[in-house]
Amino acid sequence: MSVTDTTTDSSPRLQEFQSEVDKLKVTGGKANPERVWLILSVLGMIAGVVLGLVGFLATQGTKSNLDFASYNAMGNFGIVLTVASTGVFIVMSLRRYFRYWLVRLIFEQRAQTDRIVES
Repeated sequence: MSVTDTTTDSSPRLQEFQSEVDKLKVTGGKANPERVWLILSVLGMIAGVVLGLVGFLATQGTKSNLDFASYNAMGNFGIVLTVASTGVFIVMSLRRYFRYWLVRLIFEQRAQTDRIVES
C-alpha cells in the first residue's frame, strides 16, 4: 500500500509530504547498489564456505608441511570471506528496513502534529 492510498482525506500538510515523497522517484532499478551488494555478499558466503571445505578436505590427505600450510591458509581465507560477506549482507538488509522505518516515522509524526494543531 502506498502513501497515496492512506492519505486520501488527510490534511494539506500530509498531502504536501506525500507530493514530496512522490517527487523523489526512488526506484529499485539497475542503479540499486544495495541489491548488487546483497548478491555479492551471498556469492561471497558461498565461495567462502566452499574454500573452507576444500581447504579442510585437502589438508586431510597431505603429508607435506608446505602443502598443509597452503591449504590451511586457503581454508582460513574462506572462513574470513564468509564472515565478512555475512556482515555486508546484514548491513545491506538493515539499511533497507531502517529507510522504510524512518519514512514511516516522519509520516506518523507529521500526522500527529496535524492532529495536535487541529484540536
